[in-house]
Amino acid sequence: MKSLIKKPVIAVIGAKGKMAKEFVKLFKKAEIVVLEVDVKTKLTLAQALSQADITIVSVPISVTVDVLTEVLKCAKPSSLVADLTSIKLPIEKAFVSSNRTDIEMVGLHPMFGPSMIADMRGQIVAYCPFKTGTLTKWLTLFFKSHGALLKKTSAHEHDECMAVIQGITHFSAIASGMALEKLGADVKKTKAFASPIYSLRLAMIGRILSQSPELYADIEIENPRTVTAVHAYMAAIEELNSAITSKDKSAFIKMFNGAAEFLGSYTTQAQKETDRIIRLMHKHL
Repeated sequence: MKSLIKKPVIAVIGAKGKMAKEFVKLFKKAEIVVLEVDVKTKLTLAQALSQADITIVSVPISVTVDVLTEVLKCAKPSSLVADLTSIKLPIEKAFVSSNRTDIEMVGLHPMFGPSMIADMRGQIVAYCPFKTGTLTKWLTLFFKSHGALLKKTSAHEHDECMAVIQGITHFSAIASGMALEKLGADVKKTKAFASPIYSLRLAMIGRILSQSPELYADIEIENPRTVTAVHAYMAAIEELNSAITSKDKSAFIKMFNGAAEFLGSYTTQAQKETDRIIRLMHKHL
């Protein structure tokens, strides 16, 4: 990577977390000095901040604002402070409230899990530039040099999108897993008869349920816009359920067509994309 400045010293706060651990490895592989701070590390927050050119906060969503507030108080002048959380409006508010006009501040949200960090090619990182400068340019170039696609957004737009992208998607997957449990479904048996779409759906449910329940609880609960999104999802379920239980085929078809029309030409694109994914899944089975 062509560097705009000499390699900065990077402090990672919450360095023992799954996401942070992988970023620490990535930075170290690039021969960058990394200062690791967590609950049980000998290195303190104050010690790290006194040395860090870039500080990355990667802690549970529920405590991010509290930790970030402390970081913003002590970050050295002309440094960059970034976070990796999946909610951005509270982050922006914390930065504005800090009155730190002498530092750079960006919100980052990798739209993928820890297992994808070693190879970020084609992966999206949402990017909220609150106050940028030379260090921000270095960090964004670092991500791009490892194949990440940076999507610039505002905190408001980000949180609105996450209510759909994460809120509804995760809610639906977790609820589907709960439904299988309530039915006492023999998942192994169902896989023996699985359609490609069921296999793909089950894989997504399993992927989400294999991860941290605390993380997914925070993602669902801490973004206030998720409530509106989930309410819309639940209303749609009730309407669809009503058509099924009353055997109202015309109502079902009307709802189906309405949703298809809303998605428009994307339905054709989705058919082609999922065909490719399904072929790849069967190729590697």
